[in-house]
Amino acid sequence: MKLLTLARDLQRRKARERHQRFVAEGVRTVEALLDSAVQMVGLLATNELGRDERGAALLVKAARRGIPLQEVSAKELDDAADTDTPQGILAVAEIPQRVMDTPPEVGRFLVLDALQDPGNVGTVIRTAAALGVATTLALPGTVDLWNAKVVRSSMGALFSHSALPATWESVTAWLDTHAVPLWAADTNGAPLDTITVAPDRLALAVSNEGAGLSAPVAERARQRVAIRMSPGVESLNVAVATGILLHALRPR
Repeated sequence: MKLLTLARDLQRRKARERHQRFVAEGVRTVEALLDSAVQMVGLLATNELGRDERGAALLVKAARRGIPLQEVSAKELDDAADTDTPQGILAVAEIPQRVMDTPPEVGRFLVLDALQDPGNVGTVIRTAAALGVATTLALPGTVDLWNAKVVRSSMGALFSHSALPATWESVTAWLDTHAVPLWAADTNGAPLDTITVAPDRLALAVSNEGAGLSAPVAERARQRVAIRMSPGVESLNVAVATGILLHALRPR
């Protein structure tokens, strides 16, 4: 399949799952991809990209790595891209094959419970990477981690942070095998400032703001935690809340 045709096809989740490929759009995202260990398939770029100093440097770096380049028109690139402004560059790469490894003795793990907004999920993954989370597991109902907007919003974190989809059965088996307790973010949970000690190993589940915790996660969670807020404020964006919780619960 030609690269341009493949890139267009990869706008669909089923195509990404079938081909095990994804698309990265924009100069900054492609720069991060080039700096990662993720295997790249090829680049689509407009003629205008090389006229910019940063764009030219990107093309030189890709050429040194032997990554195939196909020049396309601005219209062709727009048709293949998810964003309105792909900045003259789009990359196709292989989805990394990740597994649920044995966790470290001290660490934090994140469980995404049916988070559906791709911008939020990308930001959550970036936050998890920044705060030292070892693994992020995306339960069914969560947006595809390799959706173009998730990739873009993660600002490159998705290329190195261990984030992967997982079934509830595989997550519970992993938690049981490695004795990792599951806590959950819940507006009705115990305020963070009342929790003085957290386990060395801990998985935190964060859920869809509207739907709340799914029934299996709610039943499994040993502890529910909340962020104390000023009167009149009902909730926080899930990405903001996740950052606050992970920072407060980080290993000491």
